[in-house]
Amino acid sequence: MPIARLEHQAEFCAAFKLGLPGASAEEDREVFGVCASPNYHGHNYMLTTVVEGEVDSSTGMVMDLMALDEEIGNLLMEVDHCNLNVDVPFLKGINPTSENLCIEFWTRIAPRLPEGVRLMELRLRESRDHAVIYRGPDRD
Repeated sequence: MPIARLEHQAEFCAAFKLGLPGASAEEDREVFGVCASPNYHGHNYMLTTVVEGEVDSSTGMVMDLMALDEEIGNLLMEVDHCNLNVDVPFLKGINPTSENLCIEFWTRIAPRLPEGVRLMELRLRESRDHAVIYRGPDRD
């Protein structure tokens, strides 16, 4: 069977503050810059999800794109227009860097995909100039 990859993009907005455990405000500011602002900081994020699977001979699809859209939409409803440090239970105790967001999003998306469909990559763009690419816990 032919293999194909699907790419889905969705935007969400969120506030956050980065910090090191036990660090002073000055130390956090030195490490994280404006992202350690005591009054929080925000981004308009763009999440790109890439999945891969066999093209079904009867449907001609890897998976239903509307089902993928729904899964990503459900996840983003939990973070959109939220304070990532305060409002999102699954991020409690996690420094909400883009890297950590990708790791946590992966754990929520991967198990919900249909059988035979693999999550290949999450790309989280936090600005025009910066993005994180995460390819899962067992890949380079």
